[in-house]
Amino acid sequence: MRSVAYVKMRPMTAADLMLSNPKTLTAAASVAEVRELLANPKVQMVLLTDGEAFKGAVTRVPDDASPRDRAVAYVDPDAETISPDASADEAFERAAATPTRRLIVLDEHANLLGLLCLNKSRTGFCQTAETDD
Repeated sequence: MRSVAYVKMRPMTAADLMLSNPKTLTAAASVAEVRELLANPKVQMVLLTDGEAFKGAVTRVPDDASPRDRAVAYVDPDAETISPDASADEAFERAAATPTRRLIVLDEHANLLGLLCLNKSRTGFCQTAETDD
């Protein structure tokens, strides 16, 4: 009788599933720069940073905002964040419940680590296998 190799798999976490290099703009970005990114239907939010520090996510800009305004004035106060250690199940459930299908992955110091996103059909994460993002 042959012995079967056993490998213990660790549970998947948000860090395992996130996009580790999401597109960002600096916190000094203008409304015009953010509007340009949001014009792409695949872009649900624009992440603003100061170095590694997360400064906010813009999901929409009012029509009457000046293109020269700083986009940080329009950050979404309801943009959801998650710990990199959160379980894959928690990440999926929380992302599925958000209008943007996105969760921002931050460390304990509010540094941006990545972005979790679900495909349009909310059946899987954007960065895994086949997607319909």
